[in-house]
Amino acid sequence: MANLKEKILQSLRNTKQVETTLNTIAKSQENLLKNYSNPVFNKRDKNKLLKSYSDLQNIGKSLYRYGALMDNNYLADAKEEKNEIEDTVLKGGVVYYHYVWRSENGENTCDKCRELDGQIFEMGEEVPERPHPNCRCTVEIVEDEIETDGEEPQEGKDKIPPRVPTPQPPTPKPEPKPEPTPQPKTPPQMQKWIMPCNGPIVGKYKEPRSTHIHNGIDIAVPVGTPIKAVADGKVYYAGANDPKGYGQYVIITHNINGKIVTSEYGHLSSWNVQSGQQVKQGQVIAKSGNTGHSYGPHLHLTIREGVYKGIHVNPNKYINY
Repeated sequence: MANLKEKILQSLRNTKQVETTLNTIAKSQENLLKNYSNPVFNKRDKNKLLKSYSDLQNIGKSLYRYGALMDNNYLADAKEEKNEIEDTVLKGGVVYYHYVWRSENGENTCDKCRELDGQIFEMGEEVPERPHPNCRCTVEIVEDEIETDGEEPQEGKDKIPPRVPTPQPPTPKPEPKPEPTPQPKTPPQMQKWIMPCNGPIVGKYKEPRSTHIHNGIDIAVPVGTPIKAVADGKVYYAGANDPKGYGQYVIITHNINGKIVTSEYGHLSSWNVQSGQQVKQGQVIAKSGNTGHSYGPHLHLTIREGVYKGIHVNPNKYINY
């Protein structure tokens, strides 16, 4: 990870390295996802892996914007973006760590376990799985010391004084209102929808982005993960060169009690369906990827009510996740 940190800082000095660094960040995210599903890590450390994935995703977005601003000669905006990236990378916005393999050293310890014992892996590397079914070896996450590149923090510098709240008169207690009648979470439908793949959600619906409001959810999965149709339907489109930045993507229309709802799957590495094809729920329609305007391997899922270009809605209206 220290090497990745240096690559990011070098990209800020030489924009020709931005694309290469973005590819390195994406590969590190890919390995973080693989480690997330590796049983050698405990649940607490898996949360750290997911946090690191999100941190790198945010750095990737900022670095991409910085490169675009420099290419278009928006130097003032690029400088502001550069300062934010440097603050994030150098001043604790990303927690740097490495992995240490801990062998069980018991009756189930094999030669491979002993060979791995004490071995150190960098944060952006993929950690191997346990060597045999009875193995109980684990991997410990060890946080690295924060480097400041020789700059000592100055006491009181750049600190914003705490805001003293203005005393407010007590707010009168509102009269209790009658409880609203509970509404069903999902609309009536013939089929219960499913998730297209299993993975942590790293991008929420209506999450603010630099240029738009997110119209779906992002599910973090390694490149090549099978993507399934969320419900029975008909393929509206399957292909590449999406103008909205989804890269290779698939759109499926679903008929729910006479109402048309579409599901869109973006940033794919490949697809294996074609326009007009009928698909069944759970059928593999594509594989996840990192194509289009993507800042790490994941699947983007949008749900719209109406045909393509209909109004996007929270996917949770149709899929419980």
